[in-house]
Amino acid sequence: MSLLPALPLLVLLAGAGEPAWQQVTRDDGITVLARTPEGGSVAEVKATALVDAPPQDVWRVIRDYPNYKKTMPYTEESRVLSSEQDGKVIVFHCLVNAPLVDKRDFIIRIVDESDWKDGKGFLKTTWTLATEGLPPEREGVVRVKLNKGYWLLEPREEGKKTFVTYYLYTDPGGSLPRWIADRANKTSVPDVLRAVRKYATKK
Repeated sequence: MSLLPALPLLVLLAGAGEPAWQQVTRDDGITVLARTPEGGSVAEVKATALVDAPPQDVWRVIRDYPNYKKTMPYTEESRVLSSEQDGKVIVFHCLVNAPLVDKRDFIIRIVDESDWKDGKGFLKTTWTLATEGLPPEREGVVRVKLNKGYWLLEPREEGKKTFVTYYLYTDPGGSLPRWIADRANKTSVPDVLRAVRKYATKK
């Protein structure tokens, strides 16, 4: 039996003036929603799931950026370029090697926006594209020009489990048709959440 909060079958209401979220899939305990913002060419994607691990364990996996090449799908390189404010602000470079398309890389600025104390509140990290001190683009690698998102972790069942929300708005760029980019995003977001769940619950 699913422990996820009840969701409308097809549509979730959005804020005033915003497009509605539409449910794309609900499988393996993961609900995937998507919507295309006004004037946008690709869809925003959001996945939610209840993970059988405390928020701190999920957080540990999400924040282990150097090991993304071991834990995250299709990640070939992952490195922290800079860290400020005791790790609250991080600039991160990632190279992705997915099947059937050119390699892609992105450099994002990640900010810890958590409100967490004594096992209560939430853990949250958000990111946008970094704009300074970027490594040069490589031949044969497409530099992603749109990438923003967040992870939100909320405790459930007295902190024994975590309700996870993963949001991503990105355009892979290059010559990839938009409909393929949309399909790839809707597949990759739940795959990333599955990976986080796997390593957070790994004993």
